[in-house]
Amino acid sequence: MTRLGDFAKLLALGATFGALGCGGAAKVAELEESPVGTEVIVERSAGERPDWITEPPEDDDGMKFFSGGEEGYVDYAMGLRMAKAEAWQELGESVLGIWSSLLQASEVGGKERLQQYARNFQELAVKEISLSGTEVEERYYEKVAVKTTYGVEYHYNAFVLVKVPEDEYHTAQLRALEQLRNRAKRENNTDAEEFIDEAIQRLNEIEG
Repeated sequence: MTRLGDFAKLLALGATFGALGCGGAAKVAELEESPVGTEVIVERSAGERPDWITEPPEDDDGMKFFSGGEEGYVDYAMGLRMAKAEAWQELGESVLGIWSSLLQASEVGGKERLQQYARNFQELAVKEISLSGTEVEERYYEKVAVKTTYGVEYHYNAFVLVKVPEDEYHTAQLRALEQLRNRAKRENNTDAEEFIDEAIQRLNEIEG
């Protein structure tokens, strides 16, 4: 009698070939005559690779865009999570760049001490953006068959494009600055207080 575990494996195997379809199965068959290391895409999201994978769209229609991608994951869900994480990392780097620009344009003293707040600003702003309900704009994936010395193995390439409303992007930074101003007051860091007040004013001018 077939064990339950064996039956589950058979179901999984059938699902794999069902997902591949005729075209994907034919591509896998071609790998038998190919050199080790040959890769073929046997399944993908509709259409070709979108342009945003290598170049996110310019800010448009009140939205900002950040993309992330990961390749070579055996588990699709894990690849997708890592792709999202990379997109959020890009968002965080963008926020950190705002802090650097504000600090560079400022004439307040103690700039070296102010750098200690940079990562806090980034973390607080990204947290605020995540709480605002930012959503994934697009997802794209590929299932890839790879010829190995042991046969054929599969992995996934996953890519995510995240959109952030510009007003949320701006508001999140202001909220982060307000929290840091409270911290500066507690620490009696007058240079930080002066800079943060100035930064809030500059951000409001930019938004206005």
